[in-house]
Amino acid sequence: SSITYVANEAVLITQGDKKVLFDPFFHQAFGTYQLVPEDIKQAIFSGSPPFDNLTAIVISHAHGDHFAADDVLKYLLQHSATQLIAPQQAVTELMALPGAEPIRSQVTSIKLDFNQPPKIFEVAGLIFDAVRIPHAGWPGRANVENLVFRVTLKNQDSSVTVMHMGDADPDDDHYLPFKEHWQKRVSDTALPPYWFYFSAEGRDILNNILNVKKTIGIHVPIDVPKQLKSSGHDYFSKPGEIRGLEESHKH
Repeated sequence: SSITYVANEAVLITQGDKKVLFDPFFHQAFGTYQLVPEDIKQAIFSGSPPFDNLTAIVISHAHGDHFAADDVLKYLLQHSATQLIAPQQAVTELMALPGAEPIRSQVTSIKLDFNQPPKIFEVAGLIFDAVRIPHAGWPGRANVENLVFRVTLKNQDSSVTVMHMGDADPDDDHYLPFKEHWQKRVSDTALPPYWFYFSAEGRDILNNILNVKKTIGIHVPIDVPKQLKSSGHDYFSKPGEIRGLEESHKH
């Protein structure tokens, strides 16, 4: 099992024949963040290893540094076995594109309002839950459907569970109502935006509320903040970097 860093918040989770790719297609980097390198982008579209036979693509929220509807459509038209799981805002944008009708059966749209109970669902043998957590900068951008996804990829004898947080805001108040939900299933690795490491509240969320064994920071600027380098926390900053994932084995 492994996590391959693609760029910004784009990561590939691999467990046996199951593969989940988060936030892989976007055009904006705001002069700050990693864009997907051209060779990696080509590998994703052509289905070259490790991006062959993707089970699912997951979108955290419909911002330009996480989501580009045109590329998502192009990919899904070329790879009819791959499923898309995305917030309703992203799906609305996607399905409004000309020529989108053939992909409808590949798309799972998640509509969640603030403080709604988590959505728990299964797609293509993957077990998901989604919680709507405000985008960083709360209460600004309150209209953005930012979803924290927890996904379990399982094979016959082992499984791995990963949490992708999108651009979640690091305030305890957003997370405490869902603490019981997160405590029910441990995540082997969580992928928080790196700013969680910079506040006591952010670290408390990671350490005490989310029920995760370890974390790897994402959304790291190209010019890695000194504070992050000296923090002792793990983070992704170079496209193509790989980390191993500890599997949970059935006994």
